Amino acid sequence: MLYDISRLFTLRVQLENSYNQNVTQETRPIDAALLDAAAQAFREATGMRAEPGAEVLAGTGFGLDGTMRFELGQGRKVMMPVAVKRSIDRFSFVARLAELQVQAGEKLLLVTSYVSPEMAGRLRDHDIAFLDTAGNASLNLPDTVVYVVGRRPAAHVPATPRGRTGSPKQLEVLFALITNPGLVTAPYRTIATAAGVALGTVKIALDDFVTRGLLVVGPDGKRRFGDWDRVVDEWASLYPIRLRPGLPARRFAATRPDWWRAIDLARHNAVFGGEVAAEKLAHTLRPERVTLYADTATPRELILEARLKADPQGEVEIVQRFWPAAATPAAAIPTGVAHPVLVYADLLDTGESRNVEAARQIREQYLAHRP
Repeated sequence: MLYDISRLFTLRVQLENSYNQNVTQETRPIDAALLDAAAQAFREATGMRAEPGAEVLAGTGFGLDGTMRFELGQGRKVMMPVAVKRSIDRFSFVARLAELQVQAGEKLLLVTSYVSPEMAGRLRDHDIAFLDTAGNASLNLPDTVVYVVGRRPAAHVPATPRGRTGSPKQLEVLFALITNPGLVTAPYRTIATAAGVALGTVKIALDDFVTRGLLVVGPDGKRRFGDWDRVVDEWASLYPIRLRPGLPARRFAATRPDWWRAIDLARHNAVFGGEVAAEKLAHTLRPERVTLYADTATPRELILEARLKADPQGEVEIVQRFWPAAATPAAAIPTGVAHPVLVYADLLDTGESRNVEAARQIREQYLAHRP
């Protein structure tokens, strides 16, 4: 399995544009050392051979920095393009790498200093291969599956400080700001009401957002969004693992195909998320599953009208909404559809290429620019 090296340059440009990082020759030796250390750790952890390839592209940060060659036994050899990120401090880059992998049409290998068990699970959910210098690894290749987690980093690798944006309530605050940007400059009490959280939660959340650059305070003392791409990335990446698991949800099976096309969700105070919302927003995806957000996970009248039957394996999922029902939807969003940032997160969480592509289109159309 060989990769066209000319494509690496194209992919590298895409990554550098996505992350807006400068590349210098001066930092190249650090990348080479990290690649060598990760290859050595892989050999020690698995007994299989890994070597950085000769096709090394100068640069550092989250760009494509070369290739990794594997010898996996019984004559099996593989070479993968490598993306180096010296440390991982948040989940937000996973969505971008998943999008790039789909666009590239081939698997990429993330090489970093340390992958925590939680991060390893997230990367594996998105079918992203990785190696780290502690010997943790994930490869899902034809005829070979390698998954090593739980190995501790070397003592000299510093622990990366984590922000508190990942708490469910703070994600609810950030969602309120994203869906109603006018709240960014509003008093704490107004934000608390709009997000449906306690007043104290708002102060803690806003302080954290400012500290980490999601929000900035101008000379006039007013708050505004800082790094907008990071705002979208962090919310979409953290929602499925921090906020979504705690929401009551029930599954159902539909007795009629395309029942969702005719139902008036406004009568039931509900909105579509996931694949159906993507179809209504971008018109490029044929839904196979239906996600609904409602006041309760078992809205009786909606279930009766849609003729849904309880089924733990059903293709219809009803999730209890986490935002106040009175929140005003954005004018550009069709009636009965969740905000695009939630739809984007739902689609990426599936890890399916068709949904990741739809998520990319929704981001470009609805989430590309700072409000």
